Amino acid sequence: MTKKRRPAKRPQHRRPEPRRRLHAVPERAEPDPRADELLSGVREALRSDSPIDLLQLVSTMIELTDPRRSGRDAVGGEGHVSREDLVESFIGTPFAETTALLTVMSKMLPATNPLRAPIATELATRRHPLPLWLRDLAAGHVEVTVARMTESAGDGENCVLGARFPSGDAFTAVIFIDHNLGSAVKSAFLLDVSQEELLARVKAGEFGTDEAGYVREWDGAAARATVTAAIERARETFDTIEDLQWPELRPATEWLLSLLPDGGVAEADPEWTQDDLDALAAEFLASDEFTAPDGFTGEEDDGTILDLDLILQFGASANVGGPLRWSPIVAEIFLLDWMPRVVPVGYEEVEEVPTLLADFVRFVHRREGVEEELTGEVLVAIDSMVPAFAAAMRATDPFVDHDDEFEAKAFLLERLADAVGGLTPLGGLGTEPLPDEDFTWDGIPEDVHERVGEYLALLDAVAGEHLDVEHRTAMRRFLARAATADPGIFRRRSLVARGAAAIGWAVCRANETAGTFKQGPTVEETVGWFGVSGNVSQRAEVFLKAIGAPMDFAWPTLPLGSADLLVSARRARIIAERDRLLDTSG
Repeated sequence: MTKKRRPAKRPQHRRPEPRRRLHAVPERAEPDPRADELLSGVREALRSDSPIDLLQLVSTMIELTDPRRSGRDAVGGEGHVSREDLVESFIGTPFAETTALLTVMSKMLPATNPLRAPIATELATRRHPLPLWLRDLAAGHVEVTVARMTESAGDGENCVLGARFPSGDAFTAVIFIDHNLGSAVKSAFLLDVSQEELLARVKAGEFGTDEAGYVREWDGAAARATVTAAIERARETFDTIEDLQWPELRPATEWLLSLLPDGGVAEADPEWTQDDLDALAAEFLASDEFTAPDGFTGEEDDGTILDLDLILQFGASANVGGPLRWSPIVAEIFLLDWMPRVVPVGYEEVEEVPTLLADFVRFVHRREGVEEELTGEVLVAIDSMVPAFAAAMRATDPFVDHDDEFEAKAFLLERLADAVGGLTPLGGLGTEPLPDEDFTWDGIPEDVHERVGEYLALLDAVAGEHLDVEHRTAMRRFLARAATADPGIFRRRSLVARGAAAIGWAVCRANETAGTFKQGPTVEETVGWFGVSGNVSQRAEVFLKAIGAPMDFAWPTLPLGSADLLVSARRARIIAERDRLLDTSG
């Protein structure tokens, strides 16, 4: 008997949801161009062969939304997005780009940050494909090693952190600790190269520095504690001079440091007791380097003994490395900053201090085995600072009636120093013409070579047609420094002619070649050489910041903060003005 087949069961169709009334449909928000720009930047970073682009982007986001930021770099006001709002927006936008951002944030935010929990919950639901290195990072598979690079003058040192992922991707973070700023972190940058390769290139002298012989291992726990302390010193120091990538790279640096062993003790400068200082003084006075002046008695009230005590007290209280470390910068800090602030006496009472300091430097450098070349540099610096030292001490002499004319001279002298990079370069300024120099590509990322080349061609053409070889060299140096310090300028969509005009304008203004009432073409004429019109000063600001030029100037000529960007005629005028200001006989 054949069984009857049951008819196939019809599929059940769900009754469609009632259509919502028009007024119940939420209005679609207008597209945010900032969000589109951000996602575009993330996509570009994810397509990169290196992790550093995305890591730097997230580090900047975290730093700019840090509630601890205050003072001149505070974030707030109209359009400001808090860190909480930023994370919430990423969680509410389930794209591959926001998954990548949240993945990095989940590791880079401090372990105690409450935002890590909602980020982790959201990432558990995401299934977007990510680069291998990013998957390794999400799994916590990152190996970090550390080394240190110092230099002979001891003005600072680099902490070199190498990061490697199981995928084979690697990068290096270099953090600079400036000992002349109290051992505070001053700058940091990420390199698309492994730590091993970087250190090998340094040791081979590829970068042309004296750091090759000063690459050393560093205990991970000690490095973590020491650099962390240096970061906090920088954070607590008001108005610290920082570079373009610091403190934006602070979160990335702190994350890498957190992957080193914990429990270390931060390195500290050894403390100098009075007995230590007395012993060092006695050793110096008995040395061949000490030249006793006429009338020297060696008694406690002797002028030379009092001057030596000032040198030793500065070293023990205000100099990382103590009284045994002297570089040109340390000598400048002592003579032109510490002495005028701490020792308010007339110049005549301390006019022998530079001579005694030169003898003392010879002594300690011989004692510590410092290279003769560095000793020579310090001695030249001391000699060049004598006029500025005299002016600085007279300016702070409490027994001198400082009239308006004297204050005006001090102000103008400071402005001249801004033009050439400080009082030390001002004292040793020369008038040799800038050489006919090729453009330097070292340190400029390859991905901006084409754009930088377009700038270079236009600057060279203008210099050849309207200026001279010295101006061409100055503009080439300016361009190279800007491209090395902030290559991002040349990755943005902008008009090459206008950017080149901004550089040309800045060099001509700084050299009083144009835009002054004294001589030369007008600003409009100068900008017109590049085929553009209008004001380019705002455009020039990004380049000026990149090369570290003084940004708060109050005089007609634009200071670049570097003597080697000034042509010989401009330097000759600065020298003449310097000598006139320092001539107190009239």
